[in-house]
Amino acid sequence: MIKILLDPGHGGGPGFNRGFKQVESLPYCNEGDCNFIYARDHLKPALEAYGFSVGMTKASIGPDPSLKARGSMGRGYDLLISCHSNACTGGVRGVEIWDSTNPKESIKPLTDKLCSSIATTLGIPNRGTKYRRNSSGSNYYGILRYGQAKHNFIIEHAFHDNLQDATVYRKTLDKLAKAVAKTLAGYYGLYKDPAPTKPADVVLTEDKFIQTLADSMRGKDLSILPSVTMAQAILESNWGKSELAQYGKNLFGIKASNDWDGPIYKKKTREQKKTGEIYTVVADFRKYNSWAESILDHDKFFTSTPWRQKNYARVLEAKNYKDQAQALQACGYATDLNYGKKLIQLIERLGLQQYDKGVEKYVTRDITKPADWAKDDWQWGIDEKLTDGSNPGGPCTREQVISILRRYDEKQKLGK
Repeated sequence: MIKILLDPGHGGGPGFNRGFKQVESLPYCNEGDCNFIYARDHLKPALEAYGFSVGMTKASIGPDPSLKARGSMGRGYDLLISCHSNACTGGVRGVEIWDSTNPKESIKPLTDKLCSSIATTLGIPNRGTKYRRNSSGSNYYGILRYGQAKHNFIIEHAFHDNLQDATVYRKTLDKLAKAVAKTLAGYYGLYKDPAPTKPADVVLTEDKFIQTLADSMRGKDLSILPSVTMAQAILESNWGKSELAQYGKNLFGIKASNDWDGPIYKKKTREQKKTGEIYTVVADFRKYNSWAESILDHDKFFTSTPWRQKNYARVLEAKNYKDQAQALQACGYATDLNYGKKLIQLIERLGLQQYDKGVEKYVTRDITKPADWAKDDWQWGIDEKLTDGSNPGGPCTREQVISILRRYDEKQKLGK
């Protein structure tokens, strides 16, 4: 059996956006997140359908293991495929693959086939198999330098800072994965198309779950901001996978209090005291016919009794997701002491604020150009060698801020 290790490049969240153009209102429009969703939810199952044994260098979207750690995981695998998308000033398009410069690891006949297949599937230029060495003559890219699979290579599927490439790539993940899997299967002699013996279970990916929520709220006059509703559904139901979400169609953990005269789903649940102590009880929860019904009832819940209208007044009056998330916690909606913080983190990591009232499309500016108000300061930073002049609108990490401040402090001490 051929063993393939998939390496979703970079970590999750906006810190790994790296110039990824926002594609309409779709989630996961940053490099780290998109790499992971593509590898885990599309490419892995497509390869497994052909009989490949497939591993991943990380199990969840957030972490960013070191290149050395990722590479060492390749030991015992036939292929280590590092999944990426590319960036180059926004004016370049196409697919390219970086193969290992080590002749024993190089697998150019396969990478050439993959380039051709990806270019055809996405309708983008084929930039071919490429090689790059560092000053010592070994692989320039760390994942190839440290890769311990029999063959290691990086697929740069498209240029995500080019809106045309980003759009076709982000909207074609499943079709792309199946084309890549078919090419790999053909290379290794697995020519028969995968044919499951029974209908495959519908896999509710995180991407599809968010879209399901968005579709259910579209055109509805809601009291709670869509971003907050989505974050609550994700947090309370574990992306729709919880027992209550599956069998009770209850996405928000709303209990069946005395004013509820509908069906009930009984289950164990964990609660948290103000002291932080966690305990388990058996409780009655509201049961619905569908998630859409759950979403509408969740919105009505906050105004369904005079007491709730008064208690949740701060929630209903909030005008932005941060205030509303914090108000939910302050008003006692959940016993989790970090409930508001968790909602805000989910909204900002997934970009859910794009769905809020008055926001039809999430707009991001070109991060390769400084804003008008910052042009003079940005040029000063280039002249002072505080920046290399790239991506002025990109996210800045804390360590980068500290580095800049330290450089400035050193110049001040030298009287410059």
